[in-house]
Amino acid sequence: MIVLRVTILTLLLFITSCATLRPKIWPQGRDIRDIITSIPREVRKLPVESKEPIVQSNPTVLDGYIKSLPNGWVLAREPISNWNSSLSAVMGYFPDSLSVAEFWDDPLTLKSGFRIPVRRAKMMYEYTTRLTIERIELRFINIDFIYSITNIEASHYKLESVHKTVELKNIGFPQVTTEDVLQHKIMMTYGPPSEFDGTWHRYQDSNTEMNIRVLDDWNMAINLRGLIVESDLRRAIEHVYSEEGIEYKKMQLMESFDL
Repeated sequence: MIVLRVTILTLLLFITSCATLRPKIWPQGRDIRDIITSIPREVRKLPVESKEPIVQSNPTVLDGYIKSLPNGWVLAREPISNWNSSLSAVMGYFPDSLSVAEFWDDPLTLKSGFRIPVRRAKMMYEYTTRLTIERIELRFINIDFIYSITNIEASHYKLESVHKTVELKNIGFPQVTTEDVLQHKIMMTYGPPSEFDGTWHRYQDSNTEMNIRVLDDWNMAINLRGLIVESDLRRAIEHVYSEEGIEYKKMQLMESFDL
């Protein structure tokens, strides 16, 4: 009988010790701060990192992140030539096999009936990236030709606009579309357009006018124009074809008139 009591007492002590050594299982989802009272006092003195609410970024808040429009020809995100750069300077960036320019006459007719002799030129090239195939056309205008028809060298032609079509490659999943480029690249870089006429997204700053058109899911057109070149063209027309300009030109001709 005594042996039986000792055996039962031993068994009870063993069960009690096992229950004491068994680790506690905390319910899932409980924060560490809910069970901090079980941590030794010296550890409890350590600061507990506070959980601050996650702030969701607002894509419409772009102050401080909007970039200026390109001030001329940009290649691979690097500015190459600003507006008014000469054709001869731009041709120097191309290999000899590609440095070919096309020239043509593009006369302007004023309300007064005067036809202004304007000469233009362009260069075209193709640029391929991992995501796109870009076909770029650089256009130049010879404003000096308005002052004198002897100004025909390449150095007189100034960069006035950049026209490009962008074709997206089929890269598989996930496929990038032109709407993705417009929303997540262009608008996140330059902000929302100042005007949208249903076809063109129009941007403008003090140097550049940029117009963007989504053609379809795979193609888009981007046109940039230098406003400083347009200002120079208007100034040249005023100098030569305004009433004051015509009188000044007559006076110059009279200097070589012999009686």
